[in-house]
Formats: sequence, C-alpha cells, structure tokens
Amino acid sequence: MKFIPLIDFRSTTIMNAFILNAIVLAIIATLSIELRKKLDMIAITKGLGENNKIFLTMSGTFLIGIIVYCIIRILFGFGDGLLATTLSKSVL
Repeated sequence: MKFIPLIDFRSTTIMNAFILNAIVLAIIATLSIELRKKLDMIAITKGLGENNKIFLTMSGTFLIGIIVYCIIRILFGFGDGLLATTLSKSVL
C-alpha cells in the first residue's frame, strides 16, 4: 500500500524542501523555547539546578522533534527522500 499524504506538498524541489525544513525547524524551536519558559515558571522545577533544566529541555526537545516530524510526515509526506529503494553508486 502506497503512503499518500494529506496535503500534496512534497519536497520534490529544492524550494519545497527548504520550506518544509524551515517549517519543521521553526515549530521545534518555538516549542522548545516555550518548554524552557514553562520549566522556569513551574513551582516544581524552581528548585532544580541549571544542569537538570538543560537535561529536561533537551529531552523535551527530542520528544517535540519526533512528534513534529511524525505530524509533518503524515501531512506532507516529508522524509520520502530518506526511503531510497535502490542502491546508489559511491561517488568517492
């Protein structure tokens, strides 16, 4: 069964690939910044050290990234270029 995205905006050209990458990175960066702000505001994490907050932010950003990439995959079919089915010859 062939995968069909909800919105037909695949990264078949350089411009489309740049736009999709910019969308993904902007969403991940924005949500990561908001996560860090929330960690600084929540009473439970006020007593944590800076290293612990950095670790929580990194872990949260990783999860945010996985979720965003899955959503963009479903919406736009992002990542099809990573699913090569034929072997390519080495350039070196």
